[in-house]
Amino acid sequence: MTDGPAMALRTVYVTVDDMDRALDFYRECFETEPDQAEERFSIFEFEDADFGLYNAGYDGFEAEYGNNCVPNFEVDDVDAAFERICDLAPEVVNDEILQFGDYRTFHFVDTEGNEIEVFSIDDD
Repeated sequence: MTDGPAMALRTVYVTVDDMDRALDFYRECFETEPDQAEERFSIFEFEDADFGLYNAGYDGFEAEYGNNCVPNFEVDDVDAAFERICDLAPEVVNDEILQFGDYRTFHFVDTEGNEIEVFSIDDD
């Protein structure tokens, strides 16, 4: 690492109960294939940090599924993402896109019970 914070975020991961189901969901959600897809740990690589799926049961660990982390994803068009993900996600937390100044966001729940946030910042 160079100048800047002493720590740098590289990966955020959520625990999943069913890796195949989670991979299918995130393939559609992210509109891409994972860079690693394994029964224990799968990962989707992004520019600044990666998003991982961890199957704790594979290692014999008991885990609480859902809402153990809230990953936050920036998109160019939050309206398009909202429409697409509303049809895909098992649950959408917000009935509409929320706006806080230039920050526009919504939350949804994935197939494993994890809450995910999607946002865009309007520069207009």
